[in-house]
Amino acid sequence: MKKVLVPFDGSESAKRALLYLVELVKRLPDLEIHLLNVQGHPIMYGDYAAGPMLESLVNAAREHGRKINAKGVELLRAHGLEATAHEELGETVGEVAKAVALLGCDLVVMGTRGMTNFSNLIMGSVSTRVVHEVAVPVLLIK
Repeated sequence: MKKVLVPFDGSESAKRALLYLVELVKRLPDLEIHLLNVQGHPIMYGDYAAGPMLESLVNAAREHGRKINAKGVELLRAHGLEATAHEELGETVGEVAKAVALLGCDLVVMGTRGMTNFSNLIMGSVSTRVVHEVAVPVLLIK
């Protein structure tokens, strides 16, 4: 195992996933860590669909992702680890699968959210969908 992808949204469960990596790196010191923040792509209709307003929203979404990732990078640095941050716009599960392939990751480590069983049944959780979509092992951290 050489590269790990961590979908990072800044939540407490995502932070726990990073702290798990702190321990994992003790056993795998050459592990390369990639944080991925995915923001939903702004959707606009009519005359605004290709103008400066849409560009402004896209830039704001990317900046928001950078700020969230910066907190994850800071948490890892506090434990002596480095990570590469990536920000994408789109649907989270699809972007995670793309990043795994593009970066050549061997593992995805991600937190689970506190969804109720009923909500999970109706919507499916992001973590459950990632397990089924990526071609590498997924480690879920509660």
